[in-house]
Amino acid sequence: MKVSVVIGKVRILQQIVLLLLAAFLCTACNGGAKRHKSTYKILSKDDPGNIHYQGHYKIGKKYKIKNKTYKPREVTRYSKVGVASWYGSRYGFHGKKTANGDVYNKNLLTAAHRTLQLPSLVKVKNLENGKSIIVLVNDRGPYARGREIDLSERAATILGIKKKGTAKVRVQYMHAESKRFLKTLGIEKRHGSKAKKPLQNQKCTVNCHIKLVNLKYRKNKRRV
Repeated sequence: MKVSVVIGKVRILQQIVLLLLAAFLCTACNGGAKRHKSTYKILSKDDPGNIHYQGHYKIGKKYKIKNKTYKPREVTRYSKVGVASWYGSRYGFHGKKTANGDVYNKNLLTAAHRTLQLPSLVKVKNLENGKSIIVLVNDRGPYARGREIDLSERAATILGIKKKGTAKVRVQYMHAESKRFLKTLGIEKRHGSKAKKPLQNQKCTVNCHIKLVNLKYRKNKRRV
């Protein structure tokens, strides 16, 4: 009789512990969700409402600028040292369409390149100060002699290039990250492919997702 009573009390205690644990986990989950929502809001402050990517996948045909011919191509590897410049509102680019139909926003982490597939992610490292950032290539250019990439005003500021105007950089195409990002945007790897619907995570804008790529890359780099 006593044994059965003890067993009954133990079972009751176990149930209480399980209920408390479930309540704790539920609270933790809700707290995590709120933290994520807050983080997404902060990371999305530069392009609020930009949850449906407007550009399309593009390689493009061979073209000529200033008597020089450029042949865009789809790459899996690309690493080149050259000069980076930047473009923003001073020449009327802000708010205008890019080469792949996206809209240029000087505050987003984007860039222009003469031949890489659009859109794609590249890591740009300022070889003069060691700073680096991952940007989304969504436009064509630059065409000044010796230039390798044209950064958005915001990206140039982060890399410490804006005030000086130009800097020596290394541009590295990020193949795996670019493939994942196309899926995030809802774009297929074929010419003209456009996103049919908004981003799956609509709390995080396009620029928010670019920032998340940067954060994840830095986190993985610290682990090595």
